[in-house]
Amino acid sequence: MDPFTTPSYAVAYGHLLAAIYDPLVWADPATGTIRPHIAESLTPSPDARTWTLVIRPGVTFSDGLPFDAAAVKANWRVHADPTIGSAGAIAATGLKLTVADPLRLTVELPGPNAHFDRAVANNLAYIASPRSLTDLVSLRTKPVGAGPFVLAEHVPGRRLTLRRNPHYWQPGRPYLDQVEVHVPAAGKTPAEAIAAKNFDLTTVSDPAHAKEATAKKLGVVPLQLSGGRMLVFNTRRPPFNDMAARKAVVNSLSAGEIDRRFFQGVGTPAQGIFDTTSQLANGRLTAHDDDPEAARAGFDKLTTGGTRPFRFTFVALGGADPDSQASYIQRQVERFPGVHMRIDVVDTATLIRRNVSGDFDMAVTGMWMSDPEPVLYDFLRPGSLTNVSGYSHAAVTEAMNAGRLATNPATRRDAYTRVQVRLNEDLPFWVYQEAANTVVFAPSITGIQPHSDGLVLFDRIGLRR
Repeated sequence: MDPFTTPSYAVAYGHLLAAIYDPLVWADPATGTIRPHIAESLTPSPDARTWTLVIRPGVTFSDGLPFDAAAVKANWRVHADPTIGSAGAIAATGLKLTVADPLRLTVELPGPNAHFDRAVANNLAYIASPRSLTDLVSLRTKPVGAGPFVLAEHVPGRRLTLRRNPHYWQPGRPYLDQVEVHVPAAGKTPAEAIAAKNFDLTTVSDPAHAKEATAKKLGVVPLQLSGGRMLVFNTRRPPFNDMAARKAVVNSLSAGEIDRRFFQGVGTPAQGIFDTTSQLANGRLTAHDDDPEAARAGFDKLTTGGTRPFRFTFVALGGADPDSQASYIQRQVERFPGVHMRIDVVDTATLIRRNVSGDFDMAVTGMWMSDPEPVLYDFLRPGSLTNVSGYSHAAVTEAMNAGRLATNPATRRDAYTRVQVRLNEDLPFWVYQEAANTVVFAPSITGIQPHSDGLVLFDRIGLRR
């Protein structure tokens, strides 16, 4: 439950962090803007090299310490510490932090970034009490934040009980007295569990689950995000250091068929890294896939007409039974003479570790982002831990830097169009389904305000009378 090593995605532990810590700022999916919360403002200098963060007065942590600029500085320095392994390191590394006054922090960036506020919303929004930073191991099970709720009980592997923070900074909030966080029981879909009153609120990433929730007349708030479900190739080593090999695999697969087979046809086959509704997407661009003749020609060259074996391993989640996605992919590529794909099924923790260490040929992965800053930037940055494909291209780096500097939407879109064109050509990864998280909740719940990738602001949630 610490804000450094805990995965903060909505489909992981993001809701828990939001309830305990409360964000400095949050991304509003309705407007695409960054809105203040505990922070009063976060504004750039004219050259976007220096940002100023102003904290609201009167905010305290649940242990009584003041929530001030020094607390934010201390937390962001922990994020930047390479020994911690924080996901927030991609936004915190290289920052020069100066406490200008008790409620004002000056942030000098390593380079200009007109969208640093989005990086804060995505990676640096949750601040722990400075007193708790002296023992990060204890912080994982005894969190101390300034959010609307505090931890009251923890039954490992089963549930967490959060109770109303009596010292919360917003008078009259939160509206709820208690929140219980449960590990869902096996055998029920999220919609079935909510309909059975096993729990009240969750975020789902499977479009079939969202469809079921709608059919059951539950509350649903869909968020169309960029990124999505993807296959990633290890471009550092054979066989996928060869662009022709990557293209042959992708041409043998069909995003539409995957959606029909595994997501009841209710998902959206991807056309690239940005969802089709994004202002950064270019509808004239289409990704390679579902071209069996091009796949046959590609594999024919790689196998010298089927006489030389082309072998690779696919690291997957879920299983390798005949009805799995992994088995479908295996059948598709092995249609062609000489192609052999081994399936290596692992758990999520092992998948992440192998992806980061580069111990794979081809692997499943995913990305859910409300904005490319800083997630996509780091996913494509040479030398970054999250650049799991090992991909590097000067034109992509140049375009990504241009996107960071652009404040005009059309200029920013042009920069990311250049990124997409190069990615569609080089295929270091293949996005086969758009990301679409959905907040699902019981009809008795009110006050749902989604943010980021499907989190909610817990101070606003109430129960209908």
